Amino acid sequence: MKCANCGAELRVGCVYCSVCGREAQIVSDYNLLEDDFLREVLQEKEEKKKKQEDSNKNEGKITFSEQQFSDKKEEKMNSSEKKKSSVKKKTKKKKKSVIWAFIALILLIVLIVGIILLVNYSNDHSYEYQMKEAKEYLRDQEYLKAEKCLKRALELENNSLDARLHLVEIYLSRTDINGAVNLLQEVIRLDNNNQQAYQQLIQVYAEQKNYEAIKKLSEDVTNRDILQLFDKYLVEPPVFHSSESFIQEELIIKISGEIGCTIYYTMDGSDPKQGKEYKDPILIEPGREVKIRAICCNSLGIYSDEIAENFLKELEKPDPPKVTPDGGNFYAPQSISIYVPEGCSVYYTWDGSAPTQDSKQYTEPIYMPEGNNILSLILVDKYGMVSDVLKCNYIYIPQG
Repeated sequence: MKCANCGAELRVGCVYCSVCGREAQIVSDYNLLEDDFLREVLQEKEEKKKKQEDSNKNEGKITFSEQQFSDKKEEKMNSSEKKKSSVKKKTKKKKKSVIWAFIALILLIVLIVGIILLVNYSNDHSYEYQMKEAKEYLRDQEYLKAEKCLKRALELENNSLDARLHLVEIYLSRTDINGAVNLLQEVIRLDNNNQQAYQQLIQVYAEQKNYEAIKKLSEDVTNRDILQLFDKYLVEPPVFHSSESFIQEELIIKISGEIGCTIYYTMDGSDPKQGKEYKDPILIEPGREVKIRAICCNSLGIYSDEIAENFLKELEKPDPPKVTPDGGNFYAPQSISIYVPEGCSVYYTWDGSAPTQDSKQYTEPIYMPEGNNILSLILVDKYGMVSDVLKCNYIYIPQG
C-alpha cells in the first residue's frame, strides 16, 4: 500500500506514514475488487490500534512530537526560505528605488544648476538688472559692488548717461577727481544740455580753484539755463572809454568793469594780472603811443578775458602865441606882452626873418622900437611842436 499524501510504501499495520507523518490513507495499487478486503484490514488495524492505545500511548506521543518537530522544522525552513526570498526581493526593490532616487536627485540638481546658470546669465546680460543692483548697493554704501554693476551696465549700454553719473558719485566719494572729471566730460559730449553734468563739473573745478577750466567749459555753451550756472565764475572783461582834454590837450582813458570787480592794467605790454590797480583815469600825452592791457578780477579771484588797445594822441601844432598889442600905429612908448602857456616857449625876431628855437626867447615884455617894424613870433609847446609864425606890424612914431 502507498500513502495517499506522499506516495511512500506503508508497512502493514502502520497508522501513520513513516515519511510524511500524515495519517495513513491507503491508496490501492490494485483494482477496485480489492476495496472490501482493504476496508476489513483497515478496520482490523483500527481495532488493534485502540487496544494498544494505552500501551503505546507514550510511544505515540513521542512519535507525534517528532512529527510536530519535523513539521515545524519544515515550516521554519519554508518560512526562512520565503523570508530570504522576500528579503532578496525587497533588497532588489530597495536597490532599484535607491538608484531611481539617485537618478532623480541628479536630474533635480542638474535642473536647479541649469536654472541658476540661466538666471545668472540673464542677469549678467540685463542692463536694467545691473542698474537696479547698483542703486541698491549705492544706497547701502557698498561702492565696490556698485561700481562693478555700473561698469557692466556700461558694457551693455555704452551710451548710458545714468550709469556714468552714478559712477561719478562713487569716484567723488573716494576722491578720484580725474576719474569723475573724465566721466562728466563724457556725459557732456553725449548730451551737451545735461545740466546735472555741468553743475557737478563746475563744482569740481571750483573746489580745485581751476577757474580757467570753468571758463573754457562755458565757451561752447548756448543753453541759457546752463549758462546761468557759470554766472558766479565768469567775469565780463573791462571796457575802455577815451576822450580828449581840451585844457591839457591830453588823451584821457577811463576803464569800467562789473560792480564788485577790481581792474588791473599795464601800459608797458606786460601781463595785467601783475599790473597796477585801476583807480583814476589814465592820461596819455600827445605824440605818445601806449598799449594798455586790462583785466577784471572778482571776489573769488576769477579773472575775466583780457582787453588790450593801442592809444595815440597825435601831436598837433600849437596855436601861435597871443600878443598884446598885436600891431598898429603908436605915438608914445609902448611895451609888448606875450602870453606863454605853461611848459611852452616863445621865440621872436624883428628883422622880418622866421624865428627858430635859436632866436631870442621871450622872457619879459618887449619895448616897441621906433619906426615901422614887424615882430615875428613862434610858440614851441612842451612836446616840441612849433606853431605857425605870427607877424605883428608896429608903427611907432614918437611925438616931438
